[in-house]
Amino acid sequence: MRRHSISSAIDSLLDNFFLIQKDIDSVSNLYGTVIKEAEYAVIKKTMELTSRNKKQTAKILGISRNTLNLKIKNLKIGV
Repeated sequence: MRRHSISSAIDSLLDNFFLIQKDIDSVSNLYGTVIKEAEYAVIKKTMELTSRNKKQTAKILGISRNTLNLKIKNLKIGV
């Protein structure tokens, strides 16, 4: 049985990403892009699942509410 994890989901997404790339040499800053987009997605989804409750979202994410607020502002997440 295959274990489902965030890592395996990301692996599948990256496989698809590289399949559609015409020129692998044109890819740059992949690490930074993946980290930023993953951070955006995890915060946005957690905010949705907690009905935008920042205290609960911060607890689930393991960060302070101040850090969450900074990330929401910096990533321009509509709340």
